[in-house]
Amino acid sequence: MKFKLILFLLMYQFSVFGQHYMPINFDTLIESKQEIILTGIVDASSSALGFDIVNKFLFGGEITSEMKSKSLERHNNLNRFGSDANVELEYRNYKAKLFKSEEFGFLVKAGMYNFNQLIYSKDVFQLAMYGNEGFLGDTANLSGTQFKSTTFHKIGFGFIDKFSKSSVTLNLVGLNNNSSINLDRVKMYQSADADTLKLDYRGNYNFYEDAAFLRGIGIALDFDIRLNSKNKKGDAMYFQVMGRNLGFVSSISSQSRYSSNSQVAYTGFSYNEIINGGSIINDNVALMDSLGIEESITKNTEFLSGLVQVSKLVDVNSKRKLQEFYGGRMYLSKIAIPQVFGGVNYRPLEFLNIGASASYGGFSGLRGGAYLSYNSSKINIGISSENLFSKIGVSYLIRLQCAF
Repeated sequence: MKFKLILFLLMYQFSVFGQHYMPINFDTLIESKQEIILTGIVDASSSALGFDIVNKFLFGGEITSEMKSKSLERHNNLNRFGSDANVELEYRNYKAKLFKSEEFGFLVKAGMYNFNQLIYSKDVFQLAMYGNEGFLGDTANLSGTQFKSTTFHKIGFGFIDKFSKSSVTLNLVGLNNNSSINLDRVKMYQSADADTLKLDYRGNYNFYEDAAFLRGIGIALDFDIRLNSKNKKGDAMYFQVMGRNLGFVSSISSQSRYSSNSQVAYTGFSYNEIINGGSIINDNVALMDSLGIEESITKNTEFLSGLVQVSKLVDVNSKRKLQEFYGGRMYLSKIAIPQVFGGVNYRPLEFLNIGASASYGGFSGLRGGAYLSYNSSKINIGISSENLFSKIGVSYLIRLQCAF
């Protein structure tokens, strides 16, 4: 794999995972006996990276100088990128008597998930987009770069309180892929004449080389606790405390690990020759030896990148035309920062909800979004975006809930 490709992969993998804050139209009635809920999410955000560049890289097309320069201007010394989405299907049964109790029903769910996260310096982006032209006679500092991508699927069984609709689910997790790059210290100096290259680096790269579908197994807990209270006017208010994919996976396939802690200097060996003339991580043993790269085989146990979210829900049975919602979300990630959000839900017709939202945190700054949902006694269909205006993110959510 060429060095330039590694830099691109740090920024451009897309994904599937998560639960977002499009207000759940919380039905306080229990008329339905069974429900099927299908949710699909695609969400990616960044503190600086332009998604015009991401789209060109993923789907083809020319990355223009204007695209690169605008993205470069937004970059600071420390930058974040993250993407999450999911496809999840859930079946709820309220007529069953789990544990021989009238209070509890059961649910079954299955889904496919992926979560990508990246923190990187401005020099990483500049090297990836412009090569070494901006660093002749200078040092490129890539230190602190971290990238992690995890793909997994799960199937779970849980119980649900028929009256509050709180639920707890235990899931069996199958790991499909897991890769990471950690550059604790990487500094690259190239002379003004481009004839001398000095490298000072410590880091590692971990990935699966086999083509197996299942690389690991684990367990994860989901919980959805519903609470209620009243506001100053005496109106009911409903809150949700939610956790998703809180667990771990252990490898059953061996993972390749390349690591190094070296200082090397070359004369007559340039940065461009590393990019175009060979690769750092491949079968070229001589090059790997000269760069001080060691290969090993490992099996790991790692925590999943789950999330915890606390939010106020929208009550579908409320007579109010306007309802507020708000909350906070935290990914179990070293890279994402805590996120807060809020918005207003407006119901112009009994079956229609329209909302607007704002959020700050996660992998980006301020984002604005909107949603639209149709509600009847048996069907709820919602379409949402947490990011409609920013040039450094995309967000789409579709939710279908059917009662019978």
